[in-house]
Amino acid sequence: MENLMGFAEVAGAIFMSFAVALTLQWVGLVVLMRLMPARAMEEETAETAGRGLRGKMPGLSLVPRERKNAA
Repeated sequence: MENLMGFAEVAGAIFMSFAVALTLQWVGLVVLMRLMPARAMEEETAETAGRGLRGKMPGLSLVPRERKNAA
C-alpha cells in the first residue's frame, strides 16, 4: 500500500508539472500573438507583391484595405 501511495504521488507530480508547463506555454503564445503586428505585415506584403506586378502589368495597382473601404 505504501508503494502504491508513493507511485501515485510521483505520477500526480508529473501530471501537474505537464499541466503547468503546457498552460504557461499556451499563455505565452497567446500573449506573443497579440503583440505581433498582423496588419502591418499584410500591407507590407501587399506592397511588395504590387511592385512585382507593376513591371508586368502597368495598369494594375494595389489599394490598401483602409482606402478601399473608405471609398
